[in-house]
Amino acid sequence: MYNSMMATAVILFFSCSNDFENVIKVSEFEKLPELTGDNIHFTQTEYGKKVISIYTPKLIESKKDDESNAKQMEFPQGISVLQYSSYPDTLSLLTANYAINDEEKGIWEARGNVVAKNVKSHEELNTEYLVWDQKEGIIYSDKKVRVITPDDIIMGEGFSSDDQFTEWQVEKVTGIISFDSEEIGENNGEGEE
Repeated sequence: MYNSMMATAVILFFSCSNDFENVIKVSEFEKLPELTGDNIHFTQTEYGKKVISIYTPKLIESKKDDESNAKQMEFPQGISVLQYSSYPDTLSLLTANYAINDEEKGIWEARGNVVAKNVKSHEELNTEYLVWDQKEGIIYSDKKVRVITPDDIIMGEGFSSDDQFTEWQVEKVTGIISFDSEEIGENNGEGEE
């Protein structure tokens, strides 16, 4: 009787360890990306009009780590986003070394050499981290920023703007360099006959 109890315990032990291995395999499988792609270009339209074009060398789409069914798109090799006022007229351009999109929240995060440009006003934002909240229609950062305008370079820590980069504000300004573009042209010999 003792031997049969021992044999039953050994069988249960090995069958349980097999179940744990299967649980680990299933959880690893759930972490695999659902979609990957190289050299991807996709567009977003509203009412049949192209409003955004996105280019990336690498796209990885997967489920988030939480218990929801929400997905996230990761752009580990960088991203370029063009926003149009009326296609093909470009309103703004954003580039970054890395980006991630939480589809459920409508939040984009861009990291590493982030550059956002308003093409019409000739303004440019440089930072290492930027968030775009699509649902609220705002972009913001809590990191160091530099905004270049036709007349100034403004440096600070923190930034907020509408998502078209037209109404913006630099937080905790640490420096402003102002210049007159006409004076710069005269000092470089432009305008001389």
